[in-house]
Amino acid sequence: MSIYRDFESYRSSSAAELGESLRTSLVALDANVLLNVYRYNATTRDDLFQVLEKLGDRLHVPHQALHEFWRRRLNALGSPSTTVQQAIDALEKQRRATVSTLEGWAKQIALDPGELDGLRSEVNGLHDKLAGRVKDREPGAGGNTSTGSDRVLARLEIILDGKCGQPMAQADFDAAVAEAHRRIEASEPPGYMDAQKVDTSDNPEGAAGDYLVWKQATTEACRRGLDLVIVTGDEKEDWWRRHRGEFLGPRVELFDEFRALSAGHRLFAFRPSDLLLHADALNVRVRDESLDDAERVSSRSTGAAQWSMEGVEELLRRLDSEGWKHGDVIRHAAENFGFVERAAIYEIARYNDERMLRGYTRPVNRITKDLQEAGIVQAGVTPMLQPVYVDVKAAGFKIPGEVVDLLVDGPSEDDDFPATG
Repeated sequence: MSIYRDFESYRSSSAAELGESLRTSLVALDANVLLNVYRYNATTRDDLFQVLEKLGDRLHVPHQALHEFWRRRLNALGSPSTTVQQAIDALEKQRRATVSTLEGWAKQIALDPGELDGLRSEVNGLHDKLAGRVKDREPGAGGNTSTGSDRVLARLEIILDGKCGQPMAQADFDAAVAEAHRRIEASEPPGYMDAQKVDTSDNPEGAAGDYLVWKQATTEACRRGLDLVIVTGDEKEDWWRRHRGEFLGPRVELFDEFRALSAGHRLFAFRPSDLLLHADALNVRVRDESLDDAERVSSRSTGAAQWSMEGVEELLRRLDSEGWKHGDVIRHAAENFGFVERAAIYEIARYNDERMLRGYTRPVNRITKDLQEAGIVQAGVTPMLQPVYVDVKAAGFKIPGEVVDLLVDGPSEDDDFPATG
């Protein structure tokens, strides 16, 4: 007898199994997957749209997810606007610092003024090129408050035509809401992490939204007799089986519940970035920058939270102890005004020329989430390594400005740094 008999929900799915699930299962999207489309860069949106199109009739949007999409769409349209300006401001700060350093050096060695002007031009030219790329790839481009002028919405309308679920009958809806509230009281997944949500006229189901998505998705998968892939940007514990920040699969209770409901079919859980990561199973070629952009949206800052010295030091310590060279890359970036070039990463990590940087930030993001769960790093901090693209390749990575200050100067005696963050 296999050790997995009666314990299939604990077995991690292989990459081949995850790819096969995209080829054969019902793939149900949560509202946040659709909302993230407005936050992605244009290339990421195009790659995701290709994946969704390839799913064909197996793509499904539960009615509750569609309801939440329309309710939150306008907020999603406006959320990326400050991100681009923050990047431009950071690049400008680094440009000024670089020029100032060159001018101080030139003065000390009595450099010819003409040669100094040439160096200034090189720095300014690189800054202008990078700033232009940032502006060209502004998230949310194509979105519009008017549905008639929203190019993103027009594309979604075509892709999702005939793939949106029907509303539940009122009696079934009421019963599902009651079951959701029972689960919340008993801390049974999914949805109990939303217990604080209250009923309003616009949101009459209150905290029951996650369970309604689950109920509608599992009902449709059972009706078709298919395995089920739930795609959600919700990373809370009432959806996921996790260990130290690593996503291992759906909650055991959810896997077992669906297996019983469907007479033996399997449940898979994907984050939006996982759709792109396994897109080759659908013969879709996803660009490296799209994967990084999806990770950026997944962990993007939602407030003014900043890194503290304790958080930075613990992240670097864990990277070093696990044998990753990312810590040295972060230190190098701090010494170079917050930016590390692609070539420097290959030299520091001793990568060969064939090595790709696809998924390069994953160890850093994983440990960051682990530290957030432990209360060492605040939720909402800017990702430690943020890719900067020129053409279709990552030209390098930048780190948050406060991390540069901490690693170069250390915390100021006049600053009151919080214990976590």
